[in-house]
Amino acid sequence: MRRFLSMAVMAVIAVAACANVVTFDFSTVEGLSAMGITAPEQSHGVNLTDVGTITVDGVNLTAANGSTETRVWNSQGSYTLRVYQNGSITFAVGSGSITGVTINAASTSNFDLLANVGNYSLSGSVGTWTGSTSSVTFSHPTSKNAQIATVVVTTSDEDPTDQPGGEDPDPVDPNITKLDSLANLDTLDDGTEFQFTSEAFVQYQWGDYLWIMQLDDEYYAYASMVYGNVGREYPIGAIIPAGWTGKKTTYKGLVEITNPTHFNNATSMTSADYTAPFDMTGYMSYIEPDHYENMRVKFNGIALSEIDANGNFTITSNETDADGNDITVTLAGYNKFGIDYPAVDPAESYNIDGMVTIYNNNYQLYPITIEEAPGTRLWKVTYEGLEGNMKIADSLYVVMPLVDNQILVTDNATEVLVDTYAEWGYTWYQDWYPTWIALDCGDNTELFNAINQMQVLAPNTVKGEMVDVSTNPRLILSSTPTAITDPLFENYHIYSYDLSEDKIQALGNEMGQALGWFKVIDGESYLCSALDTVKVRLDFGLNPDLQNQLVEGTRYIFTCVFKVNEPWESDGKAAPERSFKAAKRKAMKAIAPKVHYGDNDYYTNYTIMPVSADVLTAIDNLDAAKQVTKVSYVSTTGVVSDKPFQGVNIVITQFNDGSRIVTKAVK
Repeated sequence: MRRFLSMAVMAVIAVAACANVVTFDFSTVEGLSAMGITAPEQSHGVNLTDVGTITVDGVNLTAANGSTETRVWNSQGSYTLRVYQNGSITFAVGSGSITGVTINAASTSNFDLLANVGNYSLSGSVGTWTGSTSSVTFSHPTSKNAQIATVVVTTSDEDPTDQPGGEDPDPVDPNITKLDSLANLDTLDDGTEFQFTSEAFVQYQWGDYLWIMQLDDEYYAYASMVYGNVGREYPIGAIIPAGWTGKKTTYKGLVEITNPTHFNNATSMTSADYTAPFDMTGYMSYIEPDHYENMRVKFNGIALSEIDANGNFTITSNETDADGNDITVTLAGYNKFGIDYPAVDPAESYNIDGMVTIYNNNYQLYPITIEEAPGTRLWKVTYEGLEGNMKIADSLYVVMPLVDNQILVTDNATEVLVDTYAEWGYTWYQDWYPTWIALDCGDNTELFNAINQMQVLAPNTVKGEMVDVSTNPRLILSSTPTAITDPLFENYHIYSYDLSEDKIQALGNEMGQALGWFKVIDGESYLCSALDTVKVRLDFGLNPDLQNQLVEGTRYIFTCVFKVNEPWESDGKAAPERSFKAAKRKAMKAIAPKVHYGDNDYYTNYTIMPVSADVLTAIDNLDAAKQVTKVSYVSTTGVVSDKPFQGVNIVITQFNDGSRIVTKAVK
């Protein structure tokens, strides 16, 4: 035994003596100098293609340019080697072989390198290559640039065993079954061994699980899963060359590929558009009948059940079927990849990215990421007709209490970023009209009182179920929002509607101004146009004492809240075709409940709830300097006074030209 150990130690020493470790340091002035490179000045670079071959301890380094020259760059005293899209670096030895390469990233962003031979894998900021070759090339196929700090090359005196170019591209028996499309995998009998004769690209890889996809000439997508050790770690989007072999297998209802052999290095990368998860938001019901197994998908804004100790969970989507009926769809999930997930809040919605699979003949989702969905901008609620559980991404200004434990709030937005079509590259800023909704506290008086004392509610803390969007939008609260401390008060941007112009364009629960003549007709109170051609019913629920102060036949300007009695008629619009042609089409929900002027009596669909009223009189000298003629204060309980109340006040300032501003203040 003692002699055996001595021989083993001698063998290790002999192997070590044949190895050589060479470092290419691009991160320091000293390292660059050792390679014969003068460190560039700030915001300048040295192109390696101009330098030519760099030799360090018998290892040669050459570079090829991509979309930009492969270069050493100085960014505020930080030196890196930058390889741009389709650029590359090659390490070679004149004798012996390269047996290992370690590439240390200066930045993990866009650090997607491919090796033309051997095995290359990436873990965090370190890329590791193993093999035996006289030359190895690392290329950067994706956009932007890969930033490298150092490269450590290990060489051996032994002759290389793997020559550049990799394995024989067709090392298989020519009599084996050939398969050129994943679409035809189902047609093979279970147990059939085959050779794949086309390229495929990587959707996702985890251990012995490799999900691949192929697009045909018409861009129909076909996917499959390879189970087993393929001998390579591929980045997402890597194109796997033809020539590999496998066996068609059906396991618990899922068609897959087993016994993988002859998988070679990736040749290039496919477009990021094809590797992105397929957006199935609103289309969960299509998965099972349309066979989306082995595809990477995402769902945005869905409900999630608690994940149990075994990793099982359920996701829920509210959708519309082909007949326009509202349906609730569920999909089972299993935490196959052991990811971290947030504590599940039933009031929250979630974005999930994962792989669709089949287990025991039932569809499942293996999540790659589970994240809380970002809040919804309030303007989108109106524009897109959104309802259901959501949280609001805007700061919301608490305006005043309404009836039935409801509180009026607004985003006070006069400009919005329209990003509805961002996935197609279209976004723009647009002048906008503030959105107003009611927060419904139900029978929770404590919640009502707490919010009523708040001034501005923090983004993403207002959560609940949005309902009645087509009439008077309100959010049934599921939790207590958080107030912003030391908020800045703003003028509320409100619009005036003059009934003498025979039109109102207000949306439900909107705060604004209404100009007209107060009249009592058949015992009901109305605000009317001069000739009574427009009559809008008045509801004094926000200020019961006001009705007794009004004089019939007098023209008033009301600060009020508009209510819509019935939903406006609105046609839906067809959704645009989605990314892959295999996707279905369906009708969108009706957007933005708009007034239809084709109905001469459309204004009867409104009710006006006055907060305060002022007599509107003719102004003899409109050219006079603008002066304040009256200031009214409205308390949080709707009481109007010419003096401010202690606490929060809505301040209505009237000028001599008939204009007004509405602000909020605290005494």
